Amino acid sequence: MIQGDAGMAEGVDASLLGLILGASPETKVVLLICGVFSLLSWYLIFAKWWEFRGIGASARVFEQAVAGRKSLEEREQATAMIRSPFADLIRTVAGFLGDLRTANAQQGVQRSGLSLTQLEALTLALDTQVRAESESAARRIPWLATIAASAPLLGLFGTVLGIMQSFQGIAAGGSSNIAAVAPGIADALVATAAGLGAAIPAVIAYNIFTSRVERFEGELERAAQAEISSLGREGRL
Repeated sequence: MIQGDAGMAEGVDASLLGLILGASPETKVVLLICGVFSLLSWYLIFAKWWEFRGIGASARVFEQAVAGRKSLEEREQATAMIRSPFADLIRTVAGFLGDLRTANAQQGVQRSGLSLTQLEALTLALDTQVRAESESAARRIPWLATIAASAPLLGLFGTVLGIMQSFQGIAAGGSSNIAAVAPGIADALVATAAGLGAAIPAVIAYNIFTSRVERFEGELERAAQAEISSLGREGRL
C-alpha cells in the first residue's frame, strides 16, 4: 500500500504551475479572484507611489521657489508656473486678499489689515483646501484595505474547499492514504498562499500610504500657518 501511494504521488506534478493546473474548478475560481486582487493591488501600489513621488517633487520645487521671498506678491509671482498643492495655498491667500480689496474699494472702505472675522474666513478657506488636497491624496487607498481584508478570507474559503475535497477523497477511497487526501490538501495550501500573496503587499502598502497622507496633510497645514504668519509679519493682520 505504501509503495502504491508513493507511486501515485510521484505521478503528481508538485510544481506551483502543476498544482494550479491540477486544482479543482472551485479552487481555480478562488485562485483567479485572488490573482485579480493581486494585480489590482500592485496597480494601486504603483499608481499611488508615482502620485506621492510627484507630490514630493513639487514640494521641493515649491520650497526652492519661495526661499527668500518675504512678501506675498513675491511668493505668488515665484510660484505662478508651479503646479503644486503648496503653491495653491499661496494663490488662495492672494485671491482672498484680492477679492477683499475689490469689495472694500466698491464699498469705499479703507482698511490696511484683516479683521478677526476676515482672518477666520481666510483660515477656514485654507483649512478647507488642506482637507480637499488630503482627501484627493487618499483617494483609492481604501481599496488596498479592502483587498487586504478580503483576500485572506477568500484564501480561507479555498482552504475549506480543499479540506472538503480531502474528506471526499477519503470517503470515496475508504482510507486516509496519501493518494486520497493529497489533491485536496494541495488545493487548500495553494488557495491559502494565493490569499496571503494578495493580502500582504496590500496591507503593507496601505499602512505606508496612510502614513504618507497624514504627513502630507501636516505639511500642508504647516504651509498654511506659515502663510498666515507671513501676513502678520507684513502688517496685513
